[in-house]
Amino acid sequence: MGVLQNFPLVRVLNEDERSLLMDASSVIELEKFNYLYLENDSTDKVFFLLEGMIKVSTRSDQGREAIKAILHNQEIFGEQALTGQSIRNEFAIAMLDGAKVLAVEVSCLKSLMQRNHLFCQKIVRFLGDKLRSVEQRLEAQIFLNAKDRIIDFIRESACKRGRRVGYDHLLKRSLTQQEIANYTGTSRQTVTEVFNELKKSNLIYFNRNKILIREGFNLVCETKLDA
Repeated sequence: MGVLQNFPLVRVLNEDERSLLMDASSVIELEKFNYLYLENDSTDKVFFLLEGMIKVSTRSDQGREAIKAILHNQEIFGEQALTGQSIRNEFAIAMLDGAKVLAVEVSCLKSLMQRNHLFCQKIVRFLGDKLRSVEQRLEAQIFLNAKDRIIDFIRESACKRGRRVGYDHLLKRSLTQQEIANYTGTSRQTVTEVFNELKKSNLIYFNRNKILIREGFNLVCETKLDA
């Protein structure tokens, strides 16, 4: 399957179907802070993140940013193209140098969904998982206080991208305090206060490049099954 071998979604496609998918795709390489797409762009493609880190955000009329998703290797995004939305209401930007994205024509994906029922089921499940993720973040905004939202962000990041170091978890730091605030719906000052409080309690250690989540943080990660 080449560049798509790490995406469980496409493993149900046969060789001919994978060839059709690749023929309708193109690889886009982005340097840090390059835009992949902008608000009001056409939703004619779905994106498979092969390498790097992508931020998906919206901005208010006053210029305030709300981060909708922070995406890493082997994640799929731009799925509005599959739901009937014709114009994007968000923008996507590379957060690290060397981001590589496979852009797939939505017409091809829809054709494969009609042709392969198992692939169609996996697409539906993928869209359902995305919707549940949005609902969970909305519930967090409503029911959790700012500190708990920031702690949830640390936990989610460590479970997704951290690596175990003895009894602790080490996480490469790739977002600023302001970006964490934009993602959690808090303020930069609150993020700084919570990080310093957790550091003082010896639950985390951090500097500009990394966050070390200590054993006492009681990090419990769910096992993610293939879609």
